[in-house]
Amino acid sequence: MTPGLAERVKALKAGLLAILAESDIRPDDLPEPWRELYEERAAIREFDGGQAREHAEAEALREIVAMMQDDAPG
Repeated sequence: MTPGLAERVKALKAGLLAILAESDIRPDDLPEPWRELYEERAAIREFDGGQAREHAEAEALREIVAMMQDDAPG
């Protein structure tokens, strides 16, 4: 990421985080590395944690969105 782009993202961080928090993000909307992590977390919750599939997927998605927010620059 160039310094100029990092500054633009930093300036828009609050708005971007609000969009993430309020939007109806679906697993298909996630960038590939995050999608893979989502699938792994959902499987762990379902098979190791004994959660129903729908619950495991919903919780995994919340977890990944939170991780994306924490990983945002700035």
